[in-house]
Amino acid sequence: LTSVSDADYKGLDTEVKAIAKKKQKFERLVVTKEEALELFAYNPFKHQLITTKVPDGSRTTVYRCGDLIDLCRGPHVPDTGKVKAFTVLRNSATNWLGKTDNDSLQRIYGVSFPDPKQLKAYLKNLEEAKKRDHRVVGVQQKLFFFHDLSPGSAF
Repeated sequence: LTSVSDADYKGLDTEVKAIAKKKQKFERLVVTKEEALELFAYNPFKHQLITTKVPDGSRTTVYRCGDLIDLCRGPHVPDTGKVKAFTVLRNSATNWLGKTDNDSLQRIYGVSFPDPKQLKAYLKNLEEAKKRDHRVVGVQQKLFFFHDLSPGSAF
C-alpha cells in the first residue's frame, strides 16, 4: 500500500466527480450483527468495531452506493447526483483507535456542496480563517513566543 499525498488529490477529485455524475443511489440497509460480521469479514478494523460496538442480538445500519457498502448511521443525500462541487482538503495519518502500537491508517478529508458557488465561498472562508489563526497571529504580534530550551512551552 502507498500513502496518499497532495499529488493524489486531483485524481481523487476526478473520481468523485465521475461517481457524482452517475447519480448512484444511497441505500440504507439494516443488518443483524452476524450479517455485518460476515459482510465485513475481510476488514479487521470494521470487524472489531462491529464486535465491540454492536450488542449481540441487535442490528446496525450499512449504506450501499454503487459497489461500495460501508458501516454508517446516515442519513445521506438521495443520490450522488446531488453533489455538484467537491474537493479534497487534506490527508493525515493516524493509528487504529489512537494507539501507537496499532496499525497506521490514513484519513482523507473532503467536502461537497450542492452548488459550486458554495464550495468557492467555503474555500474562501478557510483562507480567511488561516489569516486569523491565533497560533500565527500571536507569534506575529509577539504576544507569545517559543524557545528551544523548553519546546512546547509558550512564553
